[in-house]
Formats: sequence, structure tokens, C-alpha cells
Amino acid sequence: MGSNGGGSLPDSADMERAVSRVAGVQAVRIVTAGDRVSEVHVLAGRGRPPKQLVRDIQSVVLTNFGFEIDYRTVSVVQLEDEEPVVVAVPEGEAPSPAEAPAPPSPRPALARVVSESTGFDADVRVLVRLNGTDREGVARGSATAGLKLVAEAVIDAVRPHLGANAVDVEYADVVVTGGRQVAVAVFRLLTGRGDHVVVGAAVVRRDPNDAMAKAALDAVNRLYTVD
Repeated sequence: MGSNGGGSLPDSADMERAVSRVAGVQAVRIVTAGDRVSEVHVLAGRGRPPKQLVRDIQSVVLTNFGFEIDYRTVSVVQLEDEEPVVVAVPEGEAPSPAEAPAPPSPRPALARVVSESTGFDADVRVLVRLNGTDREGVARGSATAGLKLVAEAVIDAVRPHLGANAVDVEYADVVVTGGRQVAVAVFRLLTGRGDHVVVGAAVVRRDPNDAMAKAALDAVNRLYTVD
């Protein structure tokens, strides 16, 4: 619930215009109910932490309108920044080897990572492509869990094909080595062949979530078995 010291509720369109100027925000929709803001839906890129976006949104509204927004009403959805490139080939002309679509991989590959934060809770969805089919993995928890939720979502997507009775995320974080940021994932898998520890890594190029998802897939690919 928000308050502006007893004055009238600011116009939602004015608040939306102010929030849209926050760095990283791509779109915003504010829903009011009576004299309060009941919902704030924000679409953003993945370059900034969700909690920082929420705090900035609260600050912008408070500074511009003297109205305090409850962080629990703010829902942030962070989407993949890059769109896939589609190559158009004239009718009757065969694509060159560089333009031809790659054959389905027998191992899972990352398609997309979507992170949504509501207040201090997070919901991570990972789309993994396997043999031409997209499989979604989901992990929910505290926003402070961050990268561990990304790794857990990857496990959720490929779990039926791991041949493991149990999988535990022992470590999921970004480390600095050789002057580069590297996402590292360590999994412990209990399989019919015994207890196995696998490690995966990926260089952080654009976003830590994207790198962690790739590191997690790098780890599970070491024990991945095709049905």
C-alpha cells in the first residue's frame, strides 16, 4: 500500500511516464484501486538486478509525486535482450552451409532465460532446446538466491533425461579468474552408477543469468544420456 500524506492518488499515466525513464525499464503498467497502487508491472532488460529496479521505481515515484509504493506490489519481468536472427532465402534457392539451420543436437542447449521478481521473491524460467523440442524448467525462491535459481531451473528442464535419482546444486556463482568473470556450476548427482560431481563453466559475456544457465548445461552435459 502507498501513501502520499493524505493527498489524492497521482495519475497512473503520469507515474508510468516517470517510471519508464528508469534505466533498464522497457515498459510499465500501473494498476490503481481506490486511493492506492495495487499493482506495478515492469518489463525490463537483464542488465540490472531486480531489487535495484524496484528501489529505483520507488524512489522515482516518491521524488516526483510524494507517493510511496509498496515494493510487494512491484512485479519485474526480465527478458532475453537479443532476438534470434532469421535468414531469408529466395524461393528455389538453397541456403549456403553458413545459412542452413543446424541439425538438432542430441544434447540440451540454452534457448532463453526469463527472470521475474515480485518484491523480494524470484521466479526463473529456463527454456532448453533438446532434439528440436523446447523444454521449460522453473525454479522459485528468494531473489537473493539469484544464480542458484538459474541452475536449479536448468536441472528442472533436463531432469527426466539425466538418469539421476537426485541432483543437488552445490555451487552456483560468478568468480573472477584471469581478469574475466566466469560462471561456475557444481552439481552432485546420485545415479545408478554411484555418486558423481560434475562442474561446468561459462564466461560472462552479457549477463550473469545467461552465463550461469550455460555453465549449468555444461555441467549436466558431462553426464547427459540420450533416451
